Amino acid sequence: MNLQRTDNPANENTERVRNHFALHSSAWGNRYGALPSSMADLDLALRRECVHRLLWPILNDAGRKLRVIDVGCGTGDVLDGLPRDLMQVTGVDFVREMALVAGQTHPADRFITADATALPFRDNSADVVTSLGMFEYLAKPADALRSIHHTLKPGGCLIASFPNRLSVFRKLLNFERAAEGLIHGLRSRGANPAVEALQTTKYMHTQWTVGQARRMLRAAGFDVENVLMHTMGPWGRLGRLKHVLRLSRFTSRWMMNNRGLSPWFASTMVIRARKQATTGKRRRC
Repeated sequence: MNLQRTDNPANENTERVRNHFALHSSAWGNRYGALPSSMADLDLALRRECVHRLLWPILNDAGRKLRVIDVGCGTGDVLDGLPRDLMQVTGVDFVREMALVAGQTHPADRFITADATALPFRDNSADVVTSLGMFEYLAKPADALRSIHHTLKPGGCLIASFPNRLSVFRKLLNFERAAEGLIHGLRSRGANPAVEALQTTKYMHTQWTVGQARRMLRAAGFDVENVLMHTMGPWGRLGRLKHVLRLSRFTSRWMMNNRGLSPWFASTMVIRARKQATTGKRRRC
């Protein structure tokens, strides 16, 4: 394992997110290995499935070993199953505990702790950057996209996920959480203030429509190549039922490329975009 650390800018939301994921770091990788027990678990599995689907053609066509950087790598499980003789993997996460677990469970890869908005790599040094479940927690996602853009070679690819703002199921989840928060607030009146503050602590979770995600990527210097939509099912309590999870998995795989209905039902989008080549012939990713 090769683990390094760089300083990260601290703000209130950053610390909340850091503390949340540090708390779950020891068990995070287990969510990839077991059968999904919730819609959130299924979303993780389908995100990884989409990355593999979008990354395999790049690896097969390269004719050489590619440098792949996984930004917001968590416990390093997203690229499991892809051959390391075709790629050299470096994982980046701003939660030190996540990077430590990733290094222990993936000794063939390299992991560092760093800020996504200031990646510690040379410009034009990476062939592919993957980033799942990260942008929604950032106060300034455009800064992270700018840093990724600098790191990628001209014509290099970014494969990233974004929560879908239009999803009917995400809207239902927001309603359910608001109702549960109201009930919790009523029940916890008079409780220990420190405990109550800890239980009600929230952090940023931005969502985008497909069009908004496309425009954000285009503004950062990327051309969108492909959009896969998935996780079409209810979250919350209903999303823990086995038959609901099976139906969502089937529907997601069937409708991933459906541009008519998917933007209204899919909870998450995974986008493959290419850094615009400034000189010479453009290389497709």
